[in-house]
Amino acid sequence: MGTLKRSAISLALVTAFAGYAHGLNDLSPRAMALGQSYTALARGPQAVAWNPANLGLKSSPGFEWNLIGLGSALVAENNSFSVQDYNDNFTSDTHVIGDSEKDKLLGDIDREGLKFNMDLEPFGALGFPVNGGVAFPMPWGLKTAVTTGFTSGMEGEVPKSVFTLFLKGNEFGQSYDISDWDGSGWIMGSLNLAAAKPWLPKQLKPYLSEFSLGGTLKITGGGYGEVVQSGGTGFSSELQGADLDVFAVAQIGGGVGFGLDFGAAGVSKDGKTTVSLGVLNLLDVMSWSVNSRQDSVFASASNLRVTRLLDDDVNGIEDILDNGDVDGDGDTDLRQKIGEDSFDRSVPALIRLGAAHRLLPRLTLVGNYDQAFSSGFGITTTPRLSAGAEYRLVPWFPARAGISAGGRSSGLSIGYAFGPFSVYHMQLELLDTALVTRGGFFPGSAKGSAISIMFFKFNLV
Repeated sequence: MGTLKRSAISLALVTAFAGYAHGLNDLSPRAMALGQSYTALARGPQAVAWNPANLGLKSSPGFEWNLIGLGSALVAENNSFSVQDYNDNFTSDTHVIGDSEKDKLLGDIDREGLKFNMDLEPFGALGFPVNGGVAFPMPWGLKTAVTTGFTSGMEGEVPKSVFTLFLKGNEFGQSYDISDWDGSGWIMGSLNLAAAKPWLPKQLKPYLSEFSLGGTLKITGGGYGEVVQSGGTGFSSELQGADLDVFAVAQIGGGVGFGLDFGAAGVSKDGKTTVSLGVLNLLDVMSWSVNSRQDSVFASASNLRVTRLLDDDVNGIEDILDNGDVDGDGDTDLRQKIGEDSFDRSVPALIRLGAAHRLLPRLTLVGNYDQAFSSGFGITTTPRLSAGAEYRLVPWFPARAGISAGGRSSGLSIGYAFGPFSVYHMQLELLDTALVTRGGFFPGSAKGSAISIMFFKFNLV
C-alpha cells in the first residue's frame, strides 16, 4: 500500500475515534470512573447536572463553592474500527494489506457507514471552574445552587463507499455512493439555577429517613450546525474518465433558550441506601436564530482524469470541476447560500434513575438506568444500564471501577483520586482521574476510549 493512501486511511481512522457522553456536563472523573452511575451520588454543585433534588439531602453540603479547578474530559468512539484494527493494518511501513484483510475491514463497517461521536468538556479555564458553581442554603428550608456549564461535541456518518475507495481503489464501470453524509456539531454554555426542598410525606416515613424534591432552570446559549440533506449520483469511474456528482445542504446558527429539570431523591431508614430520579431537559427549548443560514455545498465533474490534475493551468480544485459560476462573480463556486431561516433543535429529554448503597463503611455500590426520548447532541434513545463501586483504601484515596451496557456502546472504567484534604473550611482534591473503554471491554478491542482528569480542585465548604 502506498504511503499516501496509508496516510489518508490513518487520518480517517484517527478522526473516527470520537466519543460518547450520555448527557451534557456529566463527565466529571468520579462519574466517569463509576461508569456514569452517578445520579444517586452527586452532591453540592455537581448535583445540578444529575438530579437537583440531591441538593436537599443531608449528605449534600449546606455550602460548597467550587473556587478553583483545572481539568477536562474527552470521550472518543466509532462504530467500526478498534485500536487493534489500526495497529494490525496501518502502523507498519512494510506490511501490505491483502484482499482478505481489506474485506474484513470493510465488513466491520455498517451498511449505513462509519458513525462517530466526540465530546469535550473543560472543567476549568485559567483556574476558574467552567463546569461548576456554588451551593448554599436559603430561607424556608430551601437548598439552592448556581452553576455554569460548557460542552462541545460533534457526531457524524461517513459513507462506506469512501473506505472502499481508500482500500481497493476505483474500478472501471463501478459506481460508488459517496454522497450520503450526515453530522452535527455544537458548542453550548449554560447558567443553571437549582433549588431543592427536603420534605418527607407521612406515607413515606415507614420506609425513608429523608426525601427531597428539586428543580433547575437552565438558560443556555451557543452555536450549532448540521447536515440537513445530502445526495447526488456519487462517483463513477469509466475508461474515458471519472464522473462526480455530490451535494449537501447544511445549516448553522447561534441561539439562546431555556430548559427545566426536575427530580426526587430519598434515603432509606438506615441511611445506607439512596435512590435518585432525575428528569432532565423535560421542557428544553432552543431556537437557533442568531446569524443562522442554510448553504448548499456541491461538486460536479465529468470525464475527470488524473492527468488533468497535473496540468499547468490547474490552480485548484475549482479548475477541474463543472460547478460553474453560480453567483456571477467570475469564479467557480463550491457552495451557495440558500436561506437565512432560524431553526429549532433541542437537547433530548432524559430520565436518570440511580441508586447508591453503602455496603461497608469504605465501600459504596452504585447503579444507573438512563433513557432518552430522542437522539442528538451525542445522546441516543437506546437504554443504558451501568454499575460501579468505590472503595476508599484510606479516607484520602478512593479507587473506583464501573461497567456499562447499552446507550451508544458498552465499556469498562477505572479511576482514582487523592483527597479531599480538608483544612478548616477548605478542601483540596488532586489528580481525580478516570479511564474508560467504549465499544468493548478491553483497550485493544474497544472502538473508542475516554479520559477525564481533574488536575486539582479547590473548594470552600
